[in-house]
Amino acid sequence: MKSTTRAALWSVLLVLLVACSAGAQIYRYYKPGTIWTVTAIRMKAGMDQAYLQYVDTQLKKDEDAQVKAGYEKSYRILRTLDDDNASWNLLILREFTSLASLEANEEKADALTHQTAGDDQALMKGYEDRSKVREVLWSKTTRELLLK
Repeated sequence: MKSTTRAALWSVLLVLLVACSAGAQIYRYYKPGTIWTVTAIRMKAGMDQAYLQYVDTQLKKDEDAQVKAGYEKSYRILRTLDDDNASWNLLILREFTSLASLEANEEKADALTHQTAGDDQALMKGYEDRSKVREVLWSKTTRELLLK
């Protein structure tokens, strides 16, 4: 009976070892890249110029300052070629070195935004003004996958 228990124990141990080695052999098709925040915007009908003026002035000024200070790695603005008004027509992408750097620099980045765009009252007024010409549909934080 003792040998049966010992044999069963060895069998379980062997199965666990095989399972562990099989799990360790999973091939990763990518390596983790930088972090991106993606914000989808719908510019209201006929308000493209008003919103794009903000993008070219205040948004650009703030984003350039964030990149120069090292809080962001880069940023991109993408616009659809078709304006069907059913979905987003502008994406704002912000690239960060890592999730840790995004979180670690959050307060410093906010302070820099206050320097470039004004105090909380000015920021709230800007949000209110922009809500007349655009709608923020969603915002997501993503990780770039670097394919091997």
